[in-house]
Amino acid sequence: MYRTIEWLDDTNEVRLVDQTKLPLVTSHIVTSSHERIARTIKIMEIRGAPAIGAAAGMGMALAAIESKARTKDELLDSLEKAAVTLNTRPTAVNLTWATARMLDVARGAEGDADTIVRKLIDEAKEIAEEDVRMCRKIGENALAYIKPGFTIQTICNAGSLATVHLGTVGAVIRVAHEKYNGDIKVYAAETRPRQQGARLTTYEFMEDGIDTTLITDGMIGTVFKEGRVDCCVVGSDRTFRTGHVTNKIGTYTMAITAKYHNIPFYVAIPMSTIDWETDPE
Repeated sequence: MYRTIEWLDDTNEVRLVDQTKLPLVTSHIVTSSHERIARTIKIMEIRGAPAIGAAAGMGMALAAIESKARTKDELLDSLEKAAVTLNTRPTAVNLTWATARMLDVARGAEGDADTIVRKLIDEAKEIAEEDVRMCRKIGENALAYIKPGFTIQTICNAGSLATVHLGTVGAVIRVAHEKYNGDIKVYAAETRPRQQGARLTTYEFMEDGIDTTLITDGMIGTVFKEGRVDCCVVGSDRTFRTGHVTNKIGTYTMAITAKYHNIPFYVAIPMSTIDWETDPE
């Protein structure tokens, strides 16, 4: 799969896949506006916690360029306002994690405003590259639990489209697919009401030649009862320090049903998805 979001060095713009048009049309949004990035997050043209984090980081870099600040104080003022503008999806902790990280870089940087802007662009790109590295590592770590011939149940989309590249669940499946010469199968739940499992997960795995079966959300119990899957792997919008996981509606039902049928249930996340502060109660 192609990258979901990327920084264009030649023009200092951000290019991202418009996920609202998939799977029928593959198109990109190219923008130099942090307000446009905020809108893409709000209306789910980009979605998935890690991808939202990368978008927020790049949105902050665009805001720095747009500010045309002449002093560090002017730049910080613009960035603090941009962080508020970008905070359009409260579920994914990656969003505020990324804007806070960018603000910390700006506050701690030395030099004139132009120098700090360049540092912010580099930091936004590094947030994206970190995500790619973490996803690859998630897939490699999961090989201890995913064996040749496994059929994996997932829900929603935690594939490449939910991250910068590869995915969290996507990396688990793709790395196993590479390692085991394609001897991996996937059951993807449709994921109502926005059908991310049907529109996105099934689409991207089939694009990569991975054996994928689309099922309705209501079929999960029957599929588990008939012994068709070996484990479940899902993503997370926010994981609390206690280990509690917030994810797409339907994940809880899948987890309870998996427990009843003694099917292993795994959550694949990068560190950026962990909320170390909020009390889950």
